Amino acid sequence: MTSHPISKMYVREVMPTWKGYNVTQFEAVTPKDLVYKNKLDFKTKTTGKKREFTSTEKAVWYSHFELWCECIVKGPLIVVEHDAKLLKPLPDMKDEGYKFLAFMNRDYGRKGKFITPGVAYYITPPIAERLVAQAVSKPITQNSDGHLSVVMNWNRQVKMNDYYYVEQINFDGLNTIDHKNVNRKFIGPDYENFDIPSLHRQA
Repeated sequence: MTSHPISKMYVREVMPTWKGYNVTQFEAVTPKDLVYKNKLDFKTKTTGKKREFTSTEKAVWYSHFELWCECIVKGPLIVVEHDAKLLKPLPDMKDEGYKFLAFMNRDYGRKGKFITPGVAYYITPPIAERLVAQAVSKPITQNSDGHLSVVMNWNRQVKMNDYYYVEQINFDGLNTIDHKNVNRKFIGPDYENFDIPSLHRQA
């Protein structure tokens, strides 16, 4: 999100770590764009406390969904979110159909390193087709991370224990997604009026 101050702050931090890779920045879907989106049918969330999806959660879904569609047309793709910091060179994935590549290492109610499915992952057209087909075939009741975990076999990838290439970083809990999480400080859809020019001295 090139106009979002928090997103820009994360991009400034992580982009130098991706030097040597051909990175194309994709303009994410935001809540103001949802009026033009009608492919996905959102129902009440069934994971955690039951509630409706927030507008930013829906926007995240569409951001990933549109990249899956692009993968079907253009070929294998590595999807990387704006808070994804590369720690070591990515593995050779030419023989892989899909792979999770990222983790987080902070306490959001549990301690340790955990896969963060949507932060960085590799997909090929057959997997992208499966992601899209399952997304449009029935109402959506979980976040896009949960959808990725089901289609890309989260349990298998945990057992492989090979996802420590990219770390999901975090500045003071500042977040662009309204997950209703007490550990994260959501900067909302009205961010255009939010002035933080000197945040972390990265103006």
